[in-house]
Amino acid sequence: MLETVLSAAVLYAIGWSVTAKWFAGIQGPVPLPGRRQRDRRDALLWPIWLLLYAFIWLMERRRQSFERELSEDW
Repeated sequence: MLETVLSAAVLYAIGWSVTAKWFAGIQGPVPLPGRRQRDRRDALLWPIWLLLYAFIWLMERRRQSFERELSEDW
């Protein structure tokens, strides 16, 4: 259990740092005030998108399973 939590924390930190560096390297045509803070905030949100994708994938698997069971009953 502890190894799982530690590995998740390490993956989160690696993903956050890579995403923050990637967003920080993007240059717009006009410098905007507060861009660095927005980039850091967006980098913090990347795990939410991963969880949302996993949730949608799981719901699709459950829907396919339900359709399979329904077709077997007919």
